[in-house]
Amino acid sequence: MDPLIVIIALGAIIIISHFLNIYSENTGVPSVLILIFFGAILQLDTQIAAILFPEWILEYESNYNKPWSGVLGDDNVKGNLLEILGVGGLILILLEAALDLKINKTMIVSSSKAFFVALFGLLGSSFLMAYLISSIFAPELDLLHALLYSVPLSIISSAIIIPSIESFSEEKKSFLIYESTFSDVLGILMFQVVVGSLATGAIMSSSEIIGKLVLSIIFSIVISIILIYLFQKIKGHTKLFLLFSILILLYAVAEKLHLSALLIVLIFGIILNNYKSVFVGFLAKIIKPEKVDAIQDDFKMIMRESAFVVRTFFFVLFGYYVSFESLFTGYGLVIFYSLILFAAIYFIRFILIFPTFKGRYWPEVFLSPRGLITILLFFQITDQYICDLTWHNQAEGVLLFIILGSAFTMSNALIGVKKIESDKRRKKEKAISKEKNKHLNKTWLKEEHNKQMHKLQDNQDADTKSNDQDGDTKADNQDGDTKANDQDSDTKADNQDGDTKADNQDGDTKADNQDGDTKANDQDSDTKADNQDG
Repeated sequence: MDPLIVIIALGAIIIISHFLNIYSENTGVPSVLILIFFGAILQLDTQIAAILFPEWILEYESNYNKPWSGVLGDDNVKGNLLEILGVGGLILILLEAALDLKINKTMIVSSSKAFFVALFGLLGSSFLMAYLISSIFAPELDLLHALLYSVPLSIISSAIIIPSIESFSEEKKSFLIYESTFSDVLGILMFQVVVGSLATGAIMSSSEIIGKLVLSIIFSIVISIILIYLFQKIKGHTKLFLLFSILILLYAVAEKLHLSALLIVLIFGIILNNYKSVFVGFLAKIIKPEKVDAIQDDFKMIMRESAFVVRTFFFVLFGYYVSFESLFTGYGLVIFYSLILFAAIYFIRFILIFPTFKGRYWPEVFLSPRGLITILLFFQITDQYICDLTWHNQAEGVLLFIILGSAFTMSNALIGVKKIESDKRRKKEKAISKEKNKHLNKTWLKEEHNKQMHKLQDNQDADTKSNDQDGDTKADNQDGDTKANDQDSDTKADNQDGDTKADNQDGDTKADNQDGDTKANDQDSDTKADNQDG
């Protein structure tokens, strides 16, 4: 087949997955559920290729003397590729989730609750389903062999639940991330214990299990501190994928040593995201915050993008690989077994979630999908552990039914959450709009009132001005009258002054005349006296 066609197909799958993520965020339907069905449709690749590329199919069959079995070849190739993508996807998804977790009071409370819910949920579901399998479905199996099938079905898939709870509150989100992660870690550990017990014929002691768990935690903390210290000193531009490669290597080594490899990934992510709380005392002297911050931000972005791509191809490949015919092989029994095990899973979960959240169980009780780890562990059930082939073939259908059923159940719960959030948002917007309209009405009334007051004030000012003008005119008239009167008074006074002056002048004239007369008389007397003397 033309390599360009394969490249086009890969690009188209990623583009479709991107729009499925957007659809999932808006509706609550898990994108992985649609990816599985998309992969199932791709099982028709042989028929599609026979129609579109008949000459190429004939050439292939003539060259290799075997029929063309699809893009990925036989089931062994598909299974190996699925397991590789599954491990890589699990590491990336756990890292992506861990890099969003903060060490605080909420985290401690959530992680404590989540650990006990995950532990008792795993133990309760595993032993209840193992009892049902060994006593009803496949009496040929003992309890230990039945646990080989029930443990994978009891593990909550962090690969499905983590991308589906982005819009949840911090408390709910932290709880569900920790629960699914602890479920993955404890489930893998329990599966290893069961496989080891079947291989050796002796059940691993509880002290040995706890010892491995404690050793895994100590090893994870030490190696995380060393990695962060070393990588802040690397000056190259390709150190982030180098860091991821080292984590994959450590995961593989821990798996070989039968340690809890997922704890290394989880603890590294938490320490990197909370390095200021871990690197205290003398450790604070060996760290450079600005360099670690740069590593942290870039690493988050790369892990998020890489997890999206790997998760997309894993679930498409799973849908492409799984045989939906297994649902219809003895479909009556498969559906019957699946429904009973399905009820057992949610019965145990309800018993644990109800007291944990103080009587509130929705939607957490329905957020327990099965997926990536369940598939990976089921593929590890090799021929040496298969005691009942009929049940094993039926178990494939049960596995697929529970994976799809739990995904549909979670999808229904998430759609309900989205609907409630949408109603709350609509009510809030309505309340805001109502308050806004109320405010606008108040503002409008206030403005109208102010306009009326301004108009009234303007009218009053106009009246006052008119009155002032009338008063001014009257005052002017009064001033004119007063002035005229004053002028008349002044004229009269002047006349009186003139008369007085004339009188005075007349008096003065008269006095002068009198003085003249007196003087004349005196002169006459003097003349007369002189005459008498002569």
